[in-house]
Amino acid sequence: MIKKWRCNVVLFTLVFLLAGCKEENGASLLRMTFLDTGKSDCIVIEAGESVVVNDAADMDDRETICAFLDERKTRRIEYLILSHFDKDHIGSAAELVRRYEVGSVLMPAYEEDSAEYISLMEALKETGTESRRLTKDWQFSLEGIDFYVDAPGEAVYDNDNNYSLITCVTNGENRFLLMGDAKKVRTEEFLESFAAKNHYDLIKMPHHGNYTKNLETLFAAVRPRYAVLTADPERRRVEDETLELLKTYQCEVFYTDEGTVTAVSDGSFVEVSREQAY
Repeated sequence: MIKKWRCNVVLFTLVFLLAGCKEENGASLLRMTFLDTGKSDCIVIEAGESVVVNDAADMDDRETICAFLDERKTRRIEYLILSHFDKDHIGSAAELVRRYEVGSVLMPAYEEDSAEYISLMEALKETGTESRRLTKDWQFSLEGIDFYVDAPGEAVYDNDNNYSLITCVTNGENRFLLMGDAKKVRTEEFLESFAAKNHYDLIKMPHHGNYTKNLETLFAAVRPRYAVLTADPERRRVEDETLELLKTYQCEVFYTDEGTVTAVSDGSFVEVSREQAY
């Protein structure tokens, strides 16, 4: 408990200091939390007072996700971005739609035959929540923080992971890249976009650390300083080639199986920390 208390004090102090910077330079305060849900994705993005959730982990993670949102006094989710329909990305989506007011759900334009997908569709219908199946890129801003959602370029892929929506978040001079489970084909599409011309402070690694041949091309383009891997303790998808790439580019690496990871940005400075798992 002492270590956890110290981590929370450090993070609170950082947020307080960055909030003070907001008054001086006019930048927004961004807090991005990568929840420790094992080999699954759930990223809570607080853009000032607005909340965006990127992916919804597994179905058995719903209480973990909701407990975090409730602790942050969340009542409304402006956007729920679902990168693709694998169960470890949409498992708790139906629960979020039913429990919170959700402004809009962004998702790729394909169907999935799974209990999690069917539950999500039922929840959207029951609540009348707006949803958009993206066939074109989508952009929006919340409290001065810009979101760009890169949509798949093809209607059909052999591998479901290539339907992944890729989300880019920009706060002043700071940029964050959330790759979903993008595989080689999808990564190649992103590399052709204008968003790939920027450098990023942080990348959420695609597919839990799975290596693809053009991952090095991606790193050469975006040159992240921090990398987050959503992984369980066994880290089965974290390949040696991925680890070597991260070392080559001198990325500071954070694994969610070691605890929830939080990145805080004031528009000019990014601090990444981890709450130790117990």
